[in-house]
Amino acid sequence: MNRAAHNIAIIFLDEIHHVNHFISIAVELSKTENVTVLTHPHCQPCFFKTLALFDNHKVNVEKLPTSPFRAFTDSLKKRKLPRKGFWLKKNMAHILNDYDAIIFTDYYHRYVKDARGDKVFPKLIKFPHGPVGRSYSYNKDLLDFDFQLLFGNYHYEQMKTLHLLSKDYVVAGYPKIDAVKSHSNKTFFNNQKPVVLYNPHFSPPLSSWHHLGLDVLEFFYNQNKFNLIFAPHINLFHDKGGYDASSIPEKYKTAEHMLIDTGSDESVNMTYILNSDIYLGDVSSQVYEFIITPRPCIFLNPTDADYKNDYNFRFWQCGDVANSVEDLKNSLGHYKERFKTYKPIQEQISTDNFYIEEGSTASERAAKAIIRYLDKAKNEL
Repeated sequence: MNRAAHNIAIIFLDEIHHVNHFISIAVELSKTENVTVLTHPHCQPCFFKTLALFDNHKVNVEKLPTSPFRAFTDSLKKRKLPRKGFWLKKNMAHILNDYDAIIFTDYYHRYVKDARGDKVFPKLIKFPHGPVGRSYSYNKDLLDFDFQLLFGNYHYEQMKTLHLLSKDYVVAGYPKIDAVKSHSNKTFFNNQKPVVLYNPHFSPPLSSWHHLGLDVLEFFYNQNKFNLIFAPHINLFHDKGGYDASSIPEKYKTAEHMLIDTGSDESVNMTYILNSDIYLGDVSSQVYEFIITPRPCIFLNPTDADYKNDYNFRFWQCGDVANSVEDLKNSLGHYKERFKTYKPIQEQISTDNFYIEEGSTASERAAKAIIRYLDKAKNEL
């Protein structure tokens, strides 16, 4: 006897850097289950363009409004995204009554958890929106979820050690890789010089941008050995980061050997990561995506943070750590020979970070595990 398909919702009320962390699993799930992305009326074009890259998918999309009053106040404040709590409360009956599972990529699930009360369904499932890096990855609210997606052995060991592991989970690999394959082999400069990707985080005080950012851009502007792509974490020049792209001098935006991108689709879909030669960053976990193909890395530490025995700075094992622009200049001058030391470290970290299995993708493994979990939960009723 054929089983009934599960009704699965993915809630997307976030910035565009969340899209590639759920889209390929949504497509896989939709092959056998009823999958709906619940979003807002002004959902970003990036989501729809990314979904359109997948042939013959069966993912449904529902654009649900927030309350009229909240929509009015959001428009007055020029908010691009609805306030999550108000949107969830407005649509809570639909969420609770029409779905067997709700997938989140961030931590605004508590509204649904509290409204669900003692009921068994819908199950709450957590997808991370990036590899585990800083302390943000180790949120105690992870224990609120019924099921967790984990990327690899290091992820599992960290969650287990810190007692943040849900009863049910899957170590599936890194599904974002499945969603961005079409973005490799692109060219941004009319020369053969090495391309440096500068990817500062948005969060002070550890973000290098707040201390050295414009000095770094000035350094690259005045040299002729490297091209530079400046593509920071998307939040740096949005509400959370508080910076305005107009604060970046025009000369950097027009320089032939520099590309400035403060928040396009390409800044979140690994286009620059897949097409750069050297990574320059600070505390962004995007470096773990970069070293999937091992390449030279340099990390900026302008506050002289004590990082060597702190797992929040694990990524700094992958390359030189520079405290100043002068240190950066020195590291760039020797990046090829120094990479010989860091390459085996990067390879080991990638192996620990991202589970790989021949014959299947991370998205396929994640989808199958979610279906097995929901089948079991339904059978236990």
